[in-house]
Amino acid sequence: MLNFAEASLRRVAVVWVGNKSRNEGAYVPKQLLTPPHDVVHEWLLSAFLKPFEKSAEFFYFSHEEDVSHHPVYQSCHLIFQNPDSLPEETRRLTQWLYECSENSRMQGGEFLVMYFENLLLGDEPTAAIGLWKVQQPQQFLHVERLPDQYALSVRSGLSPEKPETAALIFNLDEVDGYRICAIDTISKRDERSFWKDDFLHLRPVEDHYFQTRHYIALSSEFIQHKLPHRFGLDRPDQLDALYRSGLYFKENEHFDADHYAETLFPDEAQKEAFKAFRDEYAMAYALPLEDRFDISKPAVKKEFRILKSVIKLDKNFHIYVHGRRDLIERGFDDERGKKYYKIYFEEEE
Repeated sequence: MLNFAEASLRRVAVVWVGNKSRNEGAYVPKQLLTPPHDVVHEWLLSAFLKPFEKSAEFFYFSHEEDVSHHPVYQSCHLIFQNPDSLPEETRRLTQWLYECSENSRMQGGEFLVMYFENLLLGDEPTAAIGLWKVQQPQQFLHVERLPDQYALSVRSGLSPEKPETAALIFNLDEVDGYRICAIDTISKRDERSFWKDDFLHLRPVEDHYFQTRHYIALSSEFIQHKLPHRFGLDRPDQLDALYRSGLYFKENEHFDADHYAETLFPDEAQKEAFKAFRDEYAMAYALPLEDRFDISKPAVKKEFRILKSVIKLDKNFHIYVHGRRDLIERGFDDERGKKYYKIYFEEEE
């Protein structure tokens, strides 16, 4: 967890970066450093750092040959060595961001490069570099008090809400590619991100969060797409397996692959099919999946939605199933010519 109670913002540079595919260019002023006064200093600390306060997913810079060739890594390395180099490195970062800004989702906006000191990540004190690309400046109503009246005007500025695209690079794990938190609320979950994939070119840290996240994902894929076709499971049986999978991650502190398979799949053939699918999944995505690890509760909270057990019936009904497969019956009504579910319960709330 990030603690920035004692943090200070030492340097901040602001430029403007447009979309390259629309030939919007970039604006880099001669004087890059902007000395924030006390109010702006506190506002930037809160607005930029607070969204990272409970971050549990970390990344490293990645490069096909060697991370030392990564352009953003190079600039961060020089800034950490000499914070006075931030203006020159901001120019380099601006040019690289513009080269990566051909995605149609990327809008022109301010690009901030910040240098922080005295942050605490877990128990580790560290400096950090903040990168913040403003996609959509917000409009605000400005009220000015004049001698005889109030004057109203609309101004555009940065919002204190969660940044749309941002990154916090900690001066930790330099050899691996620095430890990084990243935010991208613009790109959809399964599409390429101009921020994370093109500009930052990140790879996830293979920690407990990584392991938990991928086991939840592969379990969902196996239960929803493999089990029904191979073993003829109906929808209630699928949802029961999904529910028990989610329950395992929520109620256990530690993950054990054999124990997990036995808990979910009492049938030996299903158990072996799951293990085979786990190996195929790991090979297909080149993932170093482990058999035992501590379960990451933040990963469970973030990924749990894909394990939600819902039966969707036409456009009329949704049935949320939270266990007790034995209290659900599925059948067909010959008179009406329609399928039905029968649900047994004791009390109605």
